[in-house]
Amino acid sequence: MATKKLTEKQLYKAKVEWFQENEYEEVEPLAFYREIFPVGSFQEQGNTERKAGNGMLIYKNEEGHHWHKLIFDDLAEIPNWYGKEDVYIRSASFIGKNTKNENASMIHALVFDLDGQEIKELRMVMQFMRKGTNIPKATFVVLSGHGLHLYYVLEKPIRATMNNIRKLNKLKEGMTKLIWNRYTSNIEKIQFQYCLQGFRMVGSASKMGKRYPVRAYRFSDEHYTIEELVSWIPKLKEWDEYRIDMTERDTVPKATAKKLWPDWYEYRINQGQSSKWHIKRDLYDWWKGKIVENATYGHRYFCLMCLAIFAIKCDVSEEELKRDALALVPILDKLSDDADPKSRFTEEDALCALHGYRDNFKTWGRDKLALVSAIPMPPNKRNYRPQSEHIRIMNAVREVLHPNGSWRNIEGRPSKEEKVKAWRLANPNGKKIECERELGLSRHTVLKWWDN
Repeated sequence: MATKKLTEKQLYKAKVEWFQENEYEEVEPLAFYREIFPVGSFQEQGNTERKAGNGMLIYKNEEGHHWHKLIFDDLAEIPNWYGKEDVYIRSASFIGKNTKNENASMIHALVFDLDGQEIKELRMVMQFMRKGTNIPKATFVVLSGHGLHLYYVLEKPIRATMNNIRKLNKLKEGMTKLIWNRYTSNIEKIQFQYCLQGFRMVGSASKMGKRYPVRAYRFSDEHYTIEELVSWIPKLKEWDEYRIDMTERDTVPKATAKKLWPDWYEYRINQGQSSKWHIKRDLYDWWKGKIVENATYGHRYFCLMCLAIFAIKCDVSEEELKRDALALVPILDKLSDDADPKSRFTEEDALCALHGYRDNFKTWGRDKLALVSAIPMPPNKRNYRPQSEHIRIMNAVREVLHPNGSWRNIEGRPSKEEKVKAWRLANPNGKKIECERELGLSRHTVLKWWDN
């Protein structure tokens, strides 16, 4: 006889009972956040002499817009939001009232979101952590309502430089792939979040309302170094990109950059000009079509956030972006679960996603956009040229390199040198990494013939 599927509220209660039956300690909200943010982590209210960042609480006002509240070192702001809906806290501190990456100060914990959680998946997550297989032991497991948040509190907070943020995002990507699998979630497409993302506040209301609060349970007393978390990444070639090294620097001092790239230094540093490429709006229109064809539940918000990023890359006005985003709402709302009113996708959700229309998002590349939207974006080997134009260019390049029909492979396959030459002529603004990928050559080979 088939097991009757539980409603979301019945499932929430079943999970709470499971934690109780298995004697997991429920942690009060203030104790939870005090362990993540020890005394001295934030600015003291009224004390302007001590320089430190502040915690950041995000909430929705009556008009449905997101606003921020500063959390000072005494954490006194947190109890004011018990039982309130749509309240989030980030596991980092910020300087000022803006949550841009450049305003981040210190990162205190890495948090992983797991959706698609029935009782069976909950048990598997806890079993993996208990046995030390696949998933490291979280400090806290938070019942967010429908899913889980796994909190890994750091032994020492990490300074939130742009370089460190990039590396931690890469580590989070790899660890999310480990944590989110067919045993731990019944949702096939992984949802990726980044290291400065906010998560529902412990003690606030879940999506089901204040009678179903967000609860925290202690799993272990572990506090981690980044090196300890990196050690969980499999030692396989395809996982190399996720084994970050926090001791490496990939930035160049300004004095050195001035000598190496004087033109760049003049317009970027002295004149403060943006280095954004101006891309044809065809890319923006293409992405709108991809949203209609390929958007999935759980990624709708990020699909529109990516649309906003494409808009700023392609010089599309904010007014046009808003019109297009609102026109997509009925299409995205069709992906909702009719039995769950909280799953509906609204105009308010769409407008909130448009925060991607900011200059600091313009550097997001294809891989990152594909990751958060769960829509594949394979590299365009024609560099967005029509096929007919691409063929004409490649034919012309071939005749320059091999006049009088010598290209007809009389002496066998073209050498790697000739391949690189042809690619550079066809792609004068191309990058080495693009050449490697399209020709299937090694980094060493491309570097050897790049300047020839």
